[in-house]
Amino acid sequence: MAAALATAAAAALLPAARRPQPPQRLADRVILLGFDGAAPNLIGPLLAQGRLPALARLMEEGAYGPLRSFSPTKSAILWTSVATGKTMLKHGIVDWTYVNKMGIQVPYEDRSRRVKTYWEILAERGVTTGTINWWMSYPPPPILSGYIVSNAFRHTAELGTVHPRRLFASLEPLRMDPDGARAEMERLGIPDWRRLPATVPVRGGREVLDAYPVYVAHDATVERVSDFLYARQPVEVFSTYFRLVDVTSHFAVRFVDRALYDAAVAEEEAGRLTPATVARLDADFARVVAPVYEQMDRIVARYLARLDDRTLLIVCSDHGFAFFKGAYAHAHLSMEPPDGVLFLAGAGVKRGARLHGATLFDVAPTLLHAVGQPVAADMDGTVLRGAFDESALDRGPVRTVASYESGGRRTGEGDGNPNLGAKVLEDLQTLGYIQAGGSGARAPGTPAAPRRPAGPDAEIEEEAAPPRP
Repeated sequence: MAAALATAAAAALLPAARRPQPPQRLADRVILLGFDGAAPNLIGPLLAQGRLPALARLMEEGAYGPLRSFSPTKSAILWTSVATGKTMLKHGIVDWTYVNKMGIQVPYEDRSRRVKTYWEILAERGVTTGTINWWMSYPPPPILSGYIVSNAFRHTAELGTVHPRRLFASLEPLRMDPDGARAEMERLGIPDWRRLPATVPVRGGREVLDAYPVYVAHDATVERVSDFLYARQPVEVFSTYFRLVDVTSHFAVRFVDRALYDAAVAEEEAGRLTPATVARLDADFARVVAPVYEQMDRIVARYLARLDDRTLLIVCSDHGFAFFKGAYAHAHLSMEPPDGVLFLAGAGVKRGARLHGATLFDVAPTLLHAVGQPVAADMDGTVLRGAFDESALDRGPVRTVASYESGGRRTGEGDGNPNLGAKVLEDLQTLGYIQAGGSGARAPGTPAAPRRPAGPDAEIEEEAAPPRP
């Protein structure tokens, strides 16, 4: 103790220029918006038509580029890598196909994750965070500095889906039901896909069309909760996740121009699919999914309006969609994982910077650095230095620590809701991603799922099943 006091006293006597300085933060606040499945090859045609003004502004005023995904291209794995900066083998949320083949019970819950997310790291270091609807966040861990609205909240009216629980009473009235979603679809110009005549006959997908208003209700609920908490529970790092672009993209090939589709299929089957043909089909597929991308753009615009010179905005997706074997897909085992997108704007960001080589693993390190925290050496990503002005990097040089895992992590209390595992499997069936002849993944305490024909992305896992509309 005496030695420590002597050291402190000696430091106080140093000239100001020689005293240890606190780390400089690039930003006082960070906003991270996640949009599952947003694809650069589909955003491009819509930007050219002027239909995505907020994303166009992000590109003009900030840094942008493709965000490299990885295989297995499955949302629970990928978004956990975004949150941890680590690979599947490190974070422990592993491939459905792998665990199914090996006879392992699928980990559906937050407690199955072996490493800390950036919001847990920041909470331990006194930085306030708010996290909404993130994959694998149920049951929410009891962080000390902020709140978590888990991915179970949007479809489960259960107190334990939110931490701290006192927030639940304020958030529950914001939930949208499927009947409200139908009116919301009309307001936003999203078609009632069930009533549209399909131009392309494809296997499966009918169930997700029938359940589509429920997915709209989920995203609308997340949007309402996000706006409410952003305004009333300000935090230093705010993160929220939306899913509708991904869900829509899985069935939208049904409604593309038949002649373009037939030409692409014929070329693909002959082994001579050209980039020009793909570009034409991409543009038409973008036309079909434009309403959900426009809704994404409106959400981005709302947060852009909240931006100031001390706030960093990050917008990203976990993967894209690409034409493959007669469908638009992202998780087929034989395909190259299609890139997602990444945009940064605000505090310290270099105007008009074009990013190259960014990966999902880079998001967490970049976010930690932005709020003045060291990057862990055991993370698989790095700070995206190319996104920032040199002057900003000079003010706040990147610092590292060996790891944040030495102290272990706290998980949510109790056993959680045993019905949520069954909901996960029901959602797999609704989206048509349980393979014919496969045993199906089985959650602890749930019966084996019935077999169904596979959809175009046969190895995809999605999350909690919607109740029937």
